[in-house]
Amino acid sequence: MSKRLRILTVLAIALFVSASLSQGTSARTPPEDQDHQRRVVFHQEDGIKANSTLILNGTSTQPLQSSSWRLVNMTNFDQHDILVEGTHLSSVVPSGETQWRWTLVLDVEDIHCTCRVEVLANNQSLHPAVITVYLGDSDHRPVLKPFSNPFYLLTTEHLVVEMDAVTPSHSLNGSALSTTLCEAPWGVCLAEKVPFELTYSVTDSINIEFNSSEIALPDGFWMFHIELEDRTLKVSNTVSFVLQLDRQAPVITLSNSHNSEAIGLMENDMIPGEFDGTSVVMEHSVVLFSADVSDGYAGESEVLTWSKISPSGEQSTFSKASFVSPSSVSFTPDEAGKWTVELLVRDSAGHLVRASSSIMVENVPPQAHLFLDGLTVNDGDMVMFPQGTDWILNASQSLDTENDLFGLNYRWYVGEELVKNGGATLNSGDFNKTGSHTLRLLVTDDDGAQSELSFTISVPSDSAAGSEGMLGANPFTLGLVVVFSLSMFLLVRMGRSSPPESLPKWHSKEE
Repeated sequence: MSKRLRILTVLAIALFVSASLSQGTSARTPPEDQDHQRRVVFHQEDGIKANSTLILNGTSTQPLQSSSWRLVNMTNFDQHDILVEGTHLSSVVPSGETQWRWTLVLDVEDIHCTCRVEVLANNQSLHPAVITVYLGDSDHRPVLKPFSNPFYLLTTEHLVVEMDAVTPSHSLNGSALSTTLCEAPWGVCLAEKVPFELTYSVTDSINIEFNSSEIALPDGFWMFHIELEDRTLKVSNTVSFVLQLDRQAPVITLSNSHNSEAIGLMENDMIPGEFDGTSVVMEHSVVLFSADVSDGYAGESEVLTWSKISPSGEQSTFSKASFVSPSSVSFTPDEAGKWTVELLVRDSAGHLVRASSSIMVENVPPQAHLFLDGLTVNDGDMVMFPQGTDWILNASQSLDTENDLFGLNYRWYVGEELVKNGGATLNSGDFNKTGSHTLRLLVTDDDGAQSELSFTISVPSDSAAGSEGMLGANPFTLGLVVVFSLSMFLLVRMGRSSPPESLPKWHSKEE
């Protein structure tokens, strides 16, 4: 039978089988696509053998009218040569609205290799479906299948890494692993690979066992390179995976700019660390909190969450503008009392650590400042107001921190009598007392801190009212005024009397 006739016969049989499978109820259900990117699956298992004709079939959830395929030689695992490829499958039969059955028939009579067949659906962005095949009678090699997600985390528990392998005998009995490793925090070895002894078991697959308390490696990212040697001493390709070993919670050193001592070392028991050296700062001072977080190995990563607790017990997060860097925040307390800044750290291994730093905020008292027509009134001054004029004492330029400034309270006293409560000004309309008095200004902030100015104020009485009062209330003063008036009258009369007679005065011509 010619090669062409043989292929046509095989293709007809394949089409018949494919049609039967699409109509029958006992057709084999393809395995579920686990990575959700492969849309093409094979009905054959890895390691299928063929000497002259290779028949592959399967299902797809993607249209296959423009699919591509290729046969790749991987006998020498350091190079991968494409032996044959094509842009169409042998057959594609719809089996539902979103499913197709396909067949690929290849003539491999003159091919001898450990190979893989790749089938790629129309969507070129998807990963191809791959199957390992042994073609011809040459010495075939075992194949370790690559990991779909070659990353594992080991903290304080037992870990089993499962590996799939294909051998020409379809059995892993008598197979052995050889392993090398290197530290690779960023997926690249930092030094030369060194041999390492793994604990594993062999059944239908290979199970590598890790115990965090027994593995002789420090915490870090370790890349394992593994080869399989089957019972015929044939060596497989090399596959690798990364193990993140992290058995300890990160260590946090938390400090602030007003205290050189660091605080916040604690384990992941979620009990906040304690520190007796609480910093003391003045209200509305800028405080910088900085954290030094270390997990002890290269490539570590942590997520830092900052929050603050006010003296009233209210907890809140920091605004974006407060962050100087992910590991430091700037804080300006606006309330007197004890503030606590908390830092919650979760590392890439899931360890959760909390640390805290406290500061004691002291209130800044206000400073009373008083002005009269632009002139400063100081403590102990004497202020005299002109008769019959309006005046305003203004304390609005009193000082305090920004958060307290708009809440200042002003109280004005004459002696111990409160004449005005509230308002930064006192004017002549608020003050109806005449004479000399001691005036006191008391400025109070929302924490009860006070600043005081005390000075003497002299307010003259109205002239008419003053005369009436003097006349009606003081007879001695009235008599004194009468005597003074008579004296002035006599002096004026005496000045108008004729001077005594005298000799005439002569004047010369020159005069």
